[in-house]
Amino acid sequence: MPAESFEKQFVQRMRELLVALPYDMKVLFQAISDENLPMPARQLAAGAAIYCLSPSDPIPDSTGLLGYCDDVVVVRIALKRFLEVGGEDAQSYPGRFPEQFGRLDGDLELLRKYLGSSMDWVLGRLDKTLLKARYKGKDALTYITEDEACEFLYEEGQDFTTRYEIDDEAVGRLQSGKPVVEAFRRRMAEEARMQGQS
Repeated sequence: MPAESFEKQFVQRMRELLVALPYDMKVLFQAISDENLPMPARQLAAGAAIYCLSPSDPIPDSTGLLGYCDDVVVVRIALKRFLEVGGEDAQSYPGRFPEQFGRLDGDLELLRKYLGSSMDWVLGRLDKTLLKARYKGKDALTYITEDEACEFLYEEGQDFTTRYEIDDEAVGRLQSGKPVVEAFRRRMAEEARMQGQS
């Protein structure tokens, strides 16, 4: 496939996934509260939700449209891992949520091919951070096991989806995939610089 049409494919799908992020969040919250799922699957869903809710994730949401691109990537990866660790009960999710799971493998392949080393960086970070994610002083496990904390996280998720202003018109500003790659590379370079100083 020519590079230009491959980039066009990436941009088109990224636009769709950016618009769909609040619906992806609903699936994560469904999994968090699903007591039939094994704890690692619920914890993974909570970690991904926390990642999206956190204003200080690697590409901050305050940077606008680009700030949600890493959230999209993380959620795609988390949904795939959720199916892998969720056992038999997780296997009903693709049928219940076809929009979120129907193109998951293709999405991940597209992201890996287009983002390259940035995708490897995200995968490497997730192994260390998703299950240990913290939000407002509590970790992912607490948000699953304590009813009050779970309700608070759910309310934060509702607030996120209400305030989320990325719609079909907004994503039209994403004309090229290059700013997405550059945002990831800047963050990778910052992290490498910080590790070099420590």
